[in-house]
Amino acid sequence: MSPTLNALAAIALWATLASLGASLAHLPPFLLTGLALIIGSVLSWPLALRDRRAWAVPARTLALGVYGLFGFHFLLFIALRHAPPVEANLVNYLWPLFMVVLAPVLLPGMSLRRLHVVAALLGFAGAAIAILGARGSDSGAAAGSYWGFLPALGSAFIWASY
Repeated sequence: MSPTLNALAAIALWATLASLGASLAHLPPFLLTGLALIIGSVLSWPLALRDRRAWAVPARTLALGVYGLFGFHFLLFIALRHAPPVEANLVNYLWPLFMVVLAPVLLPGMSLRRLHVVAALLGFAGAAIAILGARGSDSGAAAGSYWGFLPALGSAFIWASY
């Protein structure tokens, strides 16, 4: 398959993740995460089955993959079922902001500048507006269901640090 088709398939999978996650909320999040990761890996099966040495993965690499890929999706699916899905996905998309803020912490030679702090505050203010806007809207969610924004924030942090 050409690289362009692979990229388009990845975009299609990524674009449908939140809507499918919200519509499949009746499935347990652990099962839904496993199914999503299996479906997402189908294109790589021929390559992995051809070379058995590809299965020899160091424990640290495996732990990082479980943390990043499984942790992100698991928390996202929890967030989509316990908070209004559109707003939860908006909070989840704070991961680029977290990347900017975490870069000075995780990468040597980087420093947090005033512009980074201003951008972070604006991004977090936007997320707060999304959450507060969800409280005032007719999203159909119960008043106590807004704890679901916490897993969305966690999934954003995991993806940014992954």
